[in-house]
Formats: sequence, C-alpha cells, structure tokens
Amino acid sequence: MEKWVHNWHSRYSKLKKMVQKNSQFNENLYEELAKECGALLETWMEMEDKLDDIKEMKATEQPIQKEILDPNKIEGLKYFNFELFDKAINSLKTEISKEREYELVLYLYLGFSYLYEGKFDEGKETFLFVLQTSLNSLEKHFAYVGLGCLYGRFHKYEEAIHYFEKADTLYNNIDVPYNIGMAFVMLNKFDLAIPYLKKTVTSNPEDGEALYFLGHCYLKIGDETQAFEAWYTALQILEYKDLLITIAYEFEKCGYYSAAIHCYKRLEALGFQESWVHHGIAWNYGLLEQKDIAVPMFEKLLETYTQEENIWISYLWLLSKWEEEVRFNEWQKKCQQHKIKHPLIDKIMKS
Repeated sequence: MEKWVHNWHSRYSKLKKMVQKNSQFNENLYEELAKECGALLETWMEMEDKLDDIKEMKATEQPIQKEILDPNKIEGLKYFNFELFDKAINSLKTEISKEREYELVLYLYLGFSYLYEGKFDEGKETFLFVLQTSLNSLEKHFAYVGLGCLYGRFHKYEEAIHYFEKADTLYNNIDVPYNIGMAFVMLNKFDLAIPYLKKTVTSNPEDGEALYFLGHCYLKIGDETQAFEAWYTALQILEYKDLLITIAYEFEKCGYYSAAIHCYKRLEALGFQESWVHHGIAWNYGLLEQKDIAVPMFEKLLETYTQEENIWISYLWLLSKWEEEVRFNEWQKKCQQHKIKHPLIDKIMKS
C-alpha cells in the first residue's frame, strides 16, 4: 500500500511540475492518476461499509441496556414514568454522569423528556448525540423516532418523515408506519399515507384510530367504498368519543344514516348516555323516515331536556318536512311555552 501511495505521489509531482512550467499537459498521465484515485475511493468506501456492518453485528449481539436498567434506582426515570418531565430533565442530567453503563439509554429518556416539554433544540441535540455515539441499532432506532416525534410536534412533517423512515429501517416498530402515515395526512398527501396506515392495521387489526384515518384518506381520494369499509370496522373497535362522533358526522353527511346510528349506539355501549347521543340516534332515524322510532324518541327527549335548543330545532324541522301539521302545531306551542328562541326555529315556524 505504501509503495503504491509513493508511486502515485511521484507521478503527481511530475505532472504538477509540467503544469507549473507551462509544458505540454500530459492528458494520459492525468487520467491515469484520476482513475486510480477513483478506484481507491470506491475501495475505501466499500471497506468502510464492511467495517460498519461488523460494528452493527457486534452491537446487535449486545442486549440494549434499557432492558436491564432498574427504573426504581434512578430518580429521573421515576419522574419520567410519572410524566413529571421537567423534574426528570433535572435529575437525568445529573444521573447520566454517574451511570456511565447506562449513559445512552438515559440520554434517550432525557431526549424524550425534552420532547414532551416542547424543548426542540435540547431534544434534537440529545437525540443526535445518541446517533453519533451508539453502536446499538435499537438505541439508534429510538433516537430516530425521537427526532421524528420532535419535528412532528413542531409541524415540520417532511423532516419528521425523513427520521421516521430511518427508524423503520432499523427495527420493526408498528408505531413508526403509523407516525409516517399521520405525517403524510398532515401534509394532505393522503395517497402516500394509505400504504403506511394499511401496514399499521395489518400489524394491529385492533388499532381503531389507524382504521379511522385510513378511512379518512380513502374518502379524501374519492374511494367511498374503501373509506366506509374501514370506518365500519373502526366503529366496532374505537373507544374514543371524538373519533366516533366524527365518523357519525361523515356517515350522515354522505347519507349513510344507518351507519351513523351504529356510531351513536357504540357510544351508548361505551357508557355515554348524554342527551346529544340519544339526539343523534333520533335524528338519523328521522332522516331515514322511520317515524315510529324517531317520534317517541324525540318527544321523550324534549320532556326530559326541555331547554335543549338543538333537539327542538331537529324535531320541528322533521315534523315540517314530514308535513305532520297537527303534531307540528302541538310542539310549536310547547316550544313557545318553554320560551325557546333561536333563529332557525323562527325560520322553521315561518316556512
């Protein structure tokens, strides 16, 4: 190797002197040196990649230190588990220097504490330190996840996707495809989000939230069939009130009133017995023109919740639409007796 390097430099010096003396430029010698230089660079890069492979193999043979870390012995981890992230930061910064064996794992906890406290620069610096220092692919994976979450929290979704994709190459973590999919949703790139959300649902068929957003993406690209299929599955699983209400509204908006009723009945089954739940059921039965169910439901609701303007508006509008004149006049008087006033009620009564 040394002999080749010495020979290359000798020929380089010769060519340099020719240029300095304005002698005729030796094109062949220049191309020869350049070709050897390029070949050496390629060889060096290949060797470096192979060394990196060995480092990665060596690292993956070692269990990540977090698995043997006792959180009860480190104050910062106790604070972290109690979601007292400001206190976790102060403790971890001190404890890292004392716990050298678990240094990088504690740096990850510190990075996520900065993330949850909304401290972008400190979190970024901490996660980058882990990436530059660790030989463990799992530690690197979570550092990339941390950076992805950090950029996502600050609405920098393109950068978030970049780091989540790097994390996805290192370890099979079903949260990562979901995070990539959601970043694409936030960028309104619904077609790009779909494969990642489908991957999430395939890995975890019970993920109702992923199913909801998958349906949302399908609807945005005009595929109602796939959207409603995803939502029908989601409403059997979801326990989040806001998402179930959103699905109910979407079904209602598209004229799928029976499906909207299923959403409200799911909310009932989850223990939501408020007036708006029963109102949603009655309203959609009314839109289906199933008067035998809708009418007694509305009248029972109005006897119980006499001051609920929205229920009055819905029932009076339906009675007007059905041309139920006798019943409309009866409930119009009751509405006036309860002194319910609203511009929409005035409009219905004048129609």
